[in-house]
Amino acid sequence: MKNHKIIISGPPGSGKTSIINALKNKGYLVQNELHPGKINKESDKLELSNYLFSKRIKQYHDKTIIKSNKHNIKLTYEHPLIFFDRSIIDVIAYLNMWKIKFPIKMNTAIKKYNYNKNIFYTPCWKKIYKTTPHRPENYENSIKIDIFLRNAYIEFNYNIIEVPKLDVNKRVDFIINNL
Repeated sequence: MKNHKIIISGPPGSGKTSIINALKNKGYLVQNELHPGKINKESDKLELSNYLFSKRIKQYHDKTIIKSNKHNIKLTYEHPLIFFDRSIIDVIAYLNMWKIKFPIKMNTAIKKYNYNKNIFYTPCWKKIYKTTPHRPENYENSIKIDIFLRNAYIEFNYNIIEVPKLDVNKRVDFIINNL
């Protein structure tokens, strides 16, 4: 595998974070989803997107990924994979959905900072969907977001591998077996 940076994406409430947590518990390196909690609540959607985009670029370059109970685990030969709960491309999908033209610098960064071309995509799944403080969208909005996410990844020439709707451990096994 040429690029060891693996994206797990999908609409809100489709099980991405549960998969990331299960991968982390199995000893894999992960980058958690970013929540814009520190940004000013009055910020507009473009400011929010710029904030998230810059934080995701920082995640992309971060060499100390997760902290174990004893020490930091680094991206090394022994730990060659890193899984991302969403990516910089998700920001583009949301901007497209909001009908906001994304800045050229974002397009340039996406071409420069490549992830593995196969992304694992968790589809909408009503059975597990829940609204949370970090997920204010309702299920119908999740379906709309799904369309924009898929289109953004296709636009940037990523191959979408749909993760089946199974229990979280079987979803993790599916991902590992399809690397």
